[in-house]
Amino acid sequence: MLPNMQGKSYALSPLAEIDLEDIWLYTFQNWSLAQADSYHRDLIATFEGLVSGTKRGREVDVRPDYLKCPVGSHMIYFRDNGDQIEVIRVLHQRQDANLNL
Repeated sequence: MLPNMQGKSYALSPLAEIDLEDIWLYTFQNWSLAQADSYHRDLIATFEGLVSGTKRGREVDVRPDYLKCPVGSHMIYFRDNGDQIEVIRVLHQRQDANLNL
């Protein structure tokens, strides 16, 4: 991801990359290609919103310095490292964050 005008960017952890792939595949298999692509765009737009400041996260008790931001049926778990948003996981809201982070 290229940095925005303020030099801030986002990065996905290896597990977050797998989460995105799994979410896209599940949505494609259960709904449609168009829905999978649309939901993926919504997730990416939220990452970009966290970078630009148009989206904000809420504190989470699961891990120190972790924040969360909802998107559709999922929750983005991330850390704001000042110049970079580090996306840790993208979990379905029914998944136990304590077990998956």
